[in-house]
Amino acid sequence: MTTGRTPRDSVTEKTEIVLPQYANAIGTAFGGTIMSWIDICAAVTAQRHCGRVAVTASVDALTFLAPIRLGDVVILKSRVNAVFKTSMEIEVTVEREDTATRERVLCADSLLTFVNIGDDGRPAPMPPLLLETDEDRARDAAARQRRTRRLAARDPRV
Repeated sequence: MTTGRTPRDSVTEKTEIVLPQYANAIGTAFGGTIMSWIDICAAVTAQRHCGRVAVTASVDALTFLAPIRLGDVVILKSRVNAVFKTSMEIEVTVEREDTATRERVLCADSLLTFVNIGDDGRPAPMPPLLLETDEDRARDAAARQRRTRRLAARDPRV
């Protein structure tokens, strides 16, 4: 297991452009394409944090807030919010950027759970998340509350 890392140690930023093959009949990006980009961005963050393969366990929330159109530049940014025994919560934001003004508009926000995978193919212990700032601690606390609700929804005995 690697030593602990801060949320900033594994931040990932991915830039895409909405090409014709990524757009539907009304000229907006397919939701599934955006979801795929989110999953890839989050996977890089997860693997940067744990230093090994990590896999998607769930997409806990994905909210589309504004349209992304053909030709738009899209910026995805992901970070680790919290680390648990063998899993972690990762948040990904998706913005479109006006290339002339560089102004960005938040278009989607998502939360995913990734699991650290050991050499034996089973869940493995996570390196700790080093919380340095008040924002780090607030994100961690909120993620722990969401995890408690998720687990309770899955099994009311939790």
